Amino acid sequence: MSRRSNAHSMCWIVIVSFLISTLPISNDTIRSTSAEIPNHVVINEILVSPNKEDYNGTDWNGDGKFGLYTDMFLELYNPTSNDINISNWILEVSGEDGSQSCSIGWDTILPSGEYLVFYRVDSDLEFNYFTGNTVKVLDTSNNLLDSFSFEAYDSDWDISYGRDSEGNWSKIDPPTPGISNSEVWPSEDGGPGTNHPIGSCYPNTGDLYHDGSYVLKGRIVTMESEGSVIDYGNVMVTNGLIEAIWEDGSIPSEINLQGIPIVETAGTIYPGIIDAHNHIHYNMVPLWDYSLDHRNGDFYENRYQWRNNPTYSIDVTGAKSLIQGWDYWDLEHESMKYVEVRAIAGGTTAVQGNPTSDDDEFASILARNIEYYNFGRDYMHTKVTELEDDYIGNHIKNGNQSGELDAWFLHLAEGTDESSRAEFDILVNNELLVGELMLIHGTGLGQPEFSAMGDVGADLVWSPTSNLLLYGDTTDVVTAKQEGVTISLAPDWSPSGTKNPLHELKMADWLDSNRFGDVFTDYELVQMVTSNPADGMNWNEHVGRIKVGLSADLMVVDSFRNDPYRNLIESIDPDMKLTIVGGLPLFGDEFLLTQLGVGSEVILGNGFSKSVDITFNGVPKGGQTWSSISQDLENAMKFDMNEMYDSFNYANTMTFSEFEDWFNGKYPGLSGGTHLDSVFTYGDDYYFETLNKSIPFNSLGNIDLWSAYYNIELNDNGYRLNSEINNVDTDEDGYSDWTDAFPNDPTEWYDSDGDGVGNNKDPCPNDALDDTDNDGVCGDQDDFPYDADETKDSDNDGVGDNSDLCPSEDASNKDVDQDGCIDESENNSNDGNSQNDAVCSFGQVKNVDCNDCVCSNSGDWVCTEKACEQASSLESESSQKTTLIVIIIALIFITIISVTLFLGSRKNNSDFSQWDSTEEVKMKLPPRKPPA
Repeated sequence: MSRRSNAHSMCWIVIVSFLISTLPISNDTIRSTSAEIPNHVVINEILVSPNKEDYNGTDWNGDGKFGLYTDMFLELYNPTSNDINISNWILEVSGEDGSQSCSIGWDTILPSGEYLVFYRVDSDLEFNYFTGNTVKVLDTSNNLLDSFSFEAYDSDWDISYGRDSEGNWSKIDPPTPGISNSEVWPSEDGGPGTNHPIGSCYPNTGDLYHDGSYVLKGRIVTMESEGSVIDYGNVMVTNGLIEAIWEDGSIPSEINLQGIPIVETAGTIYPGIIDAHNHIHYNMVPLWDYSLDHRNGDFYENRYQWRNNPTYSIDVTGAKSLIQGWDYWDLEHESMKYVEVRAIAGGTTAVQGNPTSDDDEFASILARNIEYYNFGRDYMHTKVTELEDDYIGNHIKNGNQSGELDAWFLHLAEGTDESSRAEFDILVNNELLVGELMLIHGTGLGQPEFSAMGDVGADLVWSPTSNLLLYGDTTDVVTAKQEGVTISLAPDWSPSGTKNPLHELKMADWLDSNRFGDVFTDYELVQMVTSNPADGMNWNEHVGRIKVGLSADLMVVDSFRNDPYRNLIESIDPDMKLTIVGGLPLFGDEFLLTQLGVGSEVILGNGFSKSVDITFNGVPKGGQTWSSISQDLENAMKFDMNEMYDSFNYANTMTFSEFEDWFNGKYPGLSGGTHLDSVFTYGDDYYFETLNKSIPFNSLGNIDLWSAYYNIELNDNGYRLNSEINNVDTDEDGYSDWTDAFPNDPTEWYDSDGDGVGNNKDPCPNDALDDTDNDGVCGDQDDFPYDADETKDSDNDGVGDNSDLCPSEDASNKDVDQDGCIDESENNSNDGNSQNDAVCSFGQVKNVDCNDCVCSNSGDWVCTEKACEQASSLESESSQKTTLIVIIIALIFITIISVTLFLGSRKNNSDFSQWDSTEEVKMKLPPRKPPA
């Protein structure tokens, strides 16, 4: 390029630059809701990527720990002249995976001009470097006071985002928690960790807990006694608890069903199933198809032998570690949600045997995790490893003596040899045989041991499928029953057990019918998965039965057997209609979930489908969908070599050839040799083929569970045809004619409001008047059913929110001008231009006629007078200054253009261009990303 052309180009650049300079200029480089500090509490600073101690990080909160899990923080600032009570205000972090929020602790006062810092360790709020987040602060009425957003991959190590004195956001180095962003903490004062106020913020439950009411109709099996069955009744659920139970036609006088959804289940309602023995973090792994060649065909005799099988560390522990490990697929949270869906798909509402970590990503959602936090009955201990001779167990003894111990889940005597039985002697000799004991397996025990257990009230947890697959025999539960031992039934885990207790019931029933001589009644078998485990771990006041005041942990199963207990024993995947945990409908038939107001995703089975809702606001990764996690896990379980090499952190320092050699050397045959275990048993051909060819499993006889329980015929809608209860279902919609309000319409079966329109087509299924004013809101939910312009009156002052200038302020009897605000002057003429004598909430803000008002600590509104006029005056002054600046800049640009044209006309023949750079431009690399 010649210098003349460069000179011309330069001229154009200058001209364009001049034009750009005349455009409005903004100083906001980071997105925020305000460009100046407003007159209310604001977000003042956040630190996304605190550094570790090894990288010269700072212990910002002074707890002796460094890094993401403790020092990530959010800071609030009170720029007003009043102290403000911010108790119960909401801090929220939202992003691609949903949102997290917490409520600021009680009696939290933010003094005027002061700062309060909330660290991750005290709030559980986590910022995401990789996706970016929006951070918000909201008052107790859910009014948004302030927000700030940062982009993905933008934050730097130990450099925070903060406001300057004019309210603009920029990056701050170093961070300034607890002080003005223009200051720096003096090291001689001990640094920031010991010198600033730190707030507490308690995680919000979001939609983790049920709120509201609904009624389920159907056959009710309470499990209070064998005869406690209501052939057709109602269970009312309110705020997660069972509020009322009544036989149809005998509604209690105190119950008001106005506006409450009533759902016809056409099924049998049971207490939710309790799984008292599992290792669910392994349950994405399919049934282990192992060989006994290394033992010359001899069965295993105890649990310490099969771990030495050459394929165990590949197919079981290897697959599990590769799926969940941070260095590998890093899908622990996703896999835990997947396996909990497998549990609730069988009506299970609580599971024992969880990983040691209790991450909110899975621990606070879906099925209850027994070892974590439930009902305040959390003093539970689990021991899976061998019981050594010198095991003292003082925590068990002390808990037993104080009465604080709820349950002790102990793996003991898992095997058929004497060494397995002898473990019980250690238990007795060390004085650890206590009434809270839930002894898991007990395969090697006999009459003396069961007698001792019965004497102290210890329980037995039986896992027959796993026993048979590994040892060719199972626990002597007949003797255990005779000695007064309470027995629970559980599946163990997917590598050698069933997918959930619903399927374990088939194994127990088969053994009882074909080997034990019908020792157990059908009611007793159902007790083993409901009331027995609840009693054994001291949860009987909370779950295990359908009883007023207990938690609404429920399951609904299609009714196809006259005997309700036989009905559950024979139930399989297509029969599952609904699973409810703490009042939250999570899994079941899509139309039932829809009637209960739940949005869900379909899970396809073999000739049937069910739906599930795994999204939860308020928990990390709560926005993940079923389709995304199931697809990720399905792909991961293929262990494709190329995909692993691209994704594993472990492979970062290897060539592909090195990685391939390492993987095939440590996990031979795993790549392409396994699969993700399916959610459903019905249609899982691999599962039944593995059972059928297992020599140990069939050592007691040919156990053909498929033919006995699963070989059923389904109609086109996925419901079983072989029913003995009023088997006439004219429209084949799964609802027998006796429960079907529309027996000839396969798309409708219930009419809650009795208006002749089925619930599926009825826009307002609980309101016979439907939407009278055609505003899209049903009459029973519309505060103004005859006004199409209004639907809600949040403050109950008679003025709809759309017209209410103060929608959270109850102006009843104090609002002559009918604007929804409490009249603030004697003539009631202009609510926004004077100070208000009405009581308001500390820190509450509003804007009326351009005047900004904030509620002082005395409960009075304080408003900025004539804000609009001030703004106009400032705008006028700013406009004059801007005009002068533009003229000066224009003169400078004209001068530069003239000089440039003059230089461009000289030295036309020079081969050297002063515009050509002689150095390479070095690219600025992005900051090193934080560790996950």
